[in-house]
Amino acid sequence: MENIFEMGCLIQLSSSAWGARRKIKTEQITDLAGANEWLSTHKKLIDPCALKPICKVVNAARSYLSGMSLPFPINGMVFVPKEMISRVDEELDRFKSDFDSEVEEFISRYDGLREVALVYLGDLFDETDYPVDIRSKFSFAWRFIVLDVPNGKSGLLAPEVYEREKAKFVQTMEEARELAIVSLREEFSGMIKRVTERFTNGNDTKTKVFKNGTINNFYEFFETFKERNIFRDSELAELVSQAEAILGGKTAETIRSNDQLKEQIKNEMAEVEKSMEDILSRPRRRIVMN
Repeated sequence: MENIFEMGCLIQLSSSAWGARRKIKTEQITDLAGANEWLSTHKKLIDPCALKPICKVVNAARSYLSGMSLPFPINGMVFVPKEMISRVDEELDRFKSDFDSEVEEFISRYDGLREVALVYLGDLFDETDYPVDIRSKFSFAWRFIVLDVPNGKSGLLAPEVYEREKAKFVQTMEEARELAIVSLREEFSGMIKRVTERFTNGNDTKTKVFKNGTINNFYEFFETFKERNIFRDSELAELVSQAEAILGGKTAETIRSNDQLKEQIKNEMAEVEKSMEDILSRPRRRIVMN
């Protein structure tokens, strides 16, 4: 059995934010509800736009973590290779700082937002809907976790329970291995397709534009691939190297402005895409690794 916790650990990112909504009692719903954008079967306690900057930070943090980790068969947890743990921890600390700043900004506007709500909600405004300690409704935290085979020598578990839990652990390790391999393959395949689509004419016969983000996402993937490829998927590694060589560090602007270069990348990336499709079409049990 390959214990992946010799190669990294789990991370659990959790966050919470005030919902700023409250269900309206049936007897309170009037004909006015349909004409007021703040009212439906729920009432908005403040302008939802006021919370968007906070949610934006959380979404950015989760997106970052997704790009630096591998999926794991336990809800709410992802696996981070050991070489990336410090980097991820430092970056999440920066996200937390941004989160805290946005929360403080929201708190500074809280009283004013309630005054606006009073105007829009009218008789449905209820002071008790608004937390006195609004800061307590926001949180952003993460923790690192390492799992291990249950200790059968401790005497805490009956032999049959120990064997059952040990079998579960082995199964979890195998599921994590397969998830990690398939996830990286599908992520890379999706990126290849987005690039090759740039050469495909749409319904309006205009060639789609190479966006900076499309190319930059590739370079970000190249930067973290070796650390994330913890199960040494040699077939995928070869195709990633090919794609990296094809792009050769060129920017989207350079590609857009050079028709000959675009044609070259188009043909070479199409070959990578075909190879990737062949790999993904195989049964998962035929995954080949070093």
